[in-house]
Amino acid sequence: MSQGLIKAWYQGAWWLWLLWPLSIVYRVLRRLSNSLASSPVANKLPLLVVGNISLGGTGKTPVVQALVQALTARGIRCGIISRGYGGTVGKGPHIVGPKDTPNTVGDEPFLLWQTTGVPVAVGSDRQADIQCLMAEHSLDLIISDDGLQNQTIKGDCEWLLVDGQRGLGNGQCLPMGPLREPATRLSLVDGVLVNGGSGTGKLGLVAGKVPIYQITPKLVALKRVYDDQAVAWPTASAQVRAIAGIGNPQRFFNDLMAMNLQVTGTAFKDHHGFVAEDLASFHDSTLIMTAKDAVKCKAIVQMQSQPDSLHWYYAEQGVEIPEAAIDALLNKLHLDANKDHHG
Repeated sequence: MSQGLIKAWYQGAWWLWLLWPLSIVYRVLRRLSNSLASSPVANKLPLLVVGNISLGGTGKTPVVQALVQALTARGIRCGIISRGYGGTVGKGPHIVGPKDTPNTVGDEPFLLWQTTGVPVAVGSDRQADIQCLMAEHSLDLIISDDGLQNQTIKGDCEWLLVDGQRGLGNGQCLPMGPLREPATRLSLVDGVLVNGGSGTGKLGLVAGKVPIYQITPKLVALKRVYDDQAVAWPTASAQVRAIAGIGNPQRFFNDLMAMNLQVTGTAFKDHHGFVAEDLASFHDSTLIMTAKDAVKCKAIVQMQSQPDSLHWYYAEQGVEIPEAAIDALLNKLHLDANKDHHG
């Protein structure tokens, strides 16, 4: 997706009105597709779907990471299903393991498996992913990383993420705007999570009685790409270069600038498959990338003759999910925290 088009969506460029007829066609076709789709089967395990309705990145992966960590601490056994965009698994199902790479299973599922320690199933057939997890693991909850628009599954609980800085853009559906579904979708989920920003703005008017939770992302650690060793952050006002192959690269650059760094950012398309040539111009620079990009760049770094001499790092992002949101989730799904699984 062109960064120029995404920028126009969120800045409200006038010429987007020329695409209004196409947006009407998109909405009609989507409504027709939904009406023809078979009803999803009942879930044998509680299913939470964490998704969004807007293109351009809302920070789902850090939210899923934080949620799994919070639920695991409460004794809830979680598994994750993911489409595996950018990987070669295809329909699947495939459970991520030590022999996999970001190229085989996709960068986000690989990062989730690496950082959460819970089983992750990948494949375009979400029902098959669920069955695969259930066959191989004893779980209390399955979390779908994205999937609000997937007609083969229906979450017993659904969370919708919104970028707190950009909101819903111009509020229009594709291609006139960034929305994959009308904004009224916010009123049909169990919780709206606003990622960053200073408030919920007009979202409450759209969400109605659905609770809105504010979450604040922050960069929590800096690590070397080649060996994942934690290092100190550069001193205040230090000049660094940054790369980001995510849905909203500017948010990452802004987060780095909030650390009092002088940042020169280079944006790549979301899920960009990095090769050595992409990084050649950064050899003499202090370079900081996202954790999602680092899982793909690590092999490139390790092929260098002296990888430890490279000042290439990645920043881990954390978010704190409000206790009220987690309590509401557990209540909705009738999950008992801290229960004994050994009896």
